Amino acid sequence: MAYKDGSRIVGGKAYRQHQSLKTFIRERDNHTCQLCGGPGNIVDHIIPWAVSHDSSLTNLRVLCCACNLATRRQRKDARPTLDEWEHNIRMELATLES
Repeated sequence: MAYKDGSRIVGGKAYRQHQSLKTFIRERDNHTCQLCGGPGNIVDHIIPWAVSHDSSLTNLRVLCCACNLATRRQRKDARPTLDEWEHNIRMELATLES
């Protein structure tokens, strides 16, 4: 089922962010990958949309293609619970802060 504003594709399986939101996140993060520090252009949910249904500014970041693919593979392979997601994300954020 698609939303009236077009935020989902027909069939309701994929969440689509508005271009203005993506542009804001890219500019906020200076088009820099938040994991490796290289140039980045992909807007990514820290806690995936499928788990949290949260597209707040604090749950979005910019990643490069390589980091995005790496986190996708890790997420699909792990199949963690919501508590494990929270722990993994806290650990990831702690490494970014240090």
